[in-house]
Amino acid sequence: MTQTQTPPGAVTFDSSEPSALRRILTSTAFMIAVVVVVLILLFGVLSPNGVFLSAGNFRNLALDSAQLILLAVGMTFLVGAGELDLSIGANVILSSVVAAKVITFFGGTPEEILAGDYSNAGMAILLGFLAAVATGVLFGIVNATLVNMLRVSSFIVTLAMMSAGSGIAFIITGGINVSSLPRDMQKGFGSADLFGIIPIPAVIAIVVGLIAWFVMTKLRFGVHTLGMGSSLRAAERAGINIRRQRVKLFVIMGCIAGLVGFIDISRFLTTNIQGHQGDALAAIAAVVIGGTSLFGGRASILGSMIAAIIPAILINGLVIMRVGSFYQLVVTGVILLVAVGIDQRRRAQSK
Repeated sequence: MTQTQTPPGAVTFDSSEPSALRRILTSTAFMIAVVVVVLILLFGVLSPNGVFLSAGNFRNLALDSAQLILLAVGMTFLVGAGELDLSIGANVILSSVVAAKVITFFGGTPEEILAGDYSNAGMAILLGFLAAVATGVLFGIVNATLVNMLRVSSFIVTLAMMSAGSGIAFIITGGINVSSLPRDMQKGFGSADLFGIIPIPAVIAIVVGLIAWFVMTKLRFGVHTLGMGSSLRAAERAGINIRRQRVKLFVIMGCIAGLVGFIDISRFLTTNIQGHQGDALAAIAAVVIGGTSLFGGRASILGSMIAAIIPAILINGLVIMRVGSFYQLVVTGVILLVAVGIDQRRRAQSK
């Protein structure tokens, strides 16, 4: 039997390449990316004078989606481990309130603060950032500690903490938003662009997402996380310290929530104690649509990041088309229902 030899200089193709390409084309992240492109084109056609496709609107989309992308990244770790955090909205509010209070305390005299002209803006902003992240981390530690001590589901614990965190924020502020924050926060960070191209909050979201993807897919931490989601009992038998891993996961989520809280006040120069009520549901919807199983054991960081853009596109498109703001709540609910339906279908097909 003769063997055919490849002529010198000929190009050879690995038979595994088509299967690799097929895996990419059939991946959830790719399909969600297609949906994002279709939505952008659809609103581009429907919006007056195609304003949805303008460079300025794309910048707004990047800013609007950055915070949800960050929250979805943190939630992916939790959901992949079979946990939930319904309190991230309250965490964002509380972190932003603490940061704002620290900034106004160290920023200058009461007269300067009232005028928004801070004499110690640099130091105050740095301390405010650290306070926001520390508050978020502490919030996450409390969540994990309660879950470990009470031995109840994170759904119940974080539902209670959602109310407690919001209440503490109202107590600190007296129900009044902290405003007149330093304009330098907005000019240099919250609404600033990197090289005049992409908003800094969006850059941070992408960087954090890529780091999270590496941790989830390349490090033992990701294996332990998905092992928890697949079976807690099996994970314990494999030597995974479930309680310690749970603390780490909630600390990651808390740290990200604190970062989002600081980004929020940097953009708008005021706290928003009445807002962020739907952050948890929006993040969970993005995570599940992006390919993470609502019951744990499977996670997709990139899928979550791409899916987190969808609510921003829908809400932005509806605003441009002058659809009432109340419909935004309806959109969030519909997205969540679609996410649950997709997850149930995936589970049925995997059996």
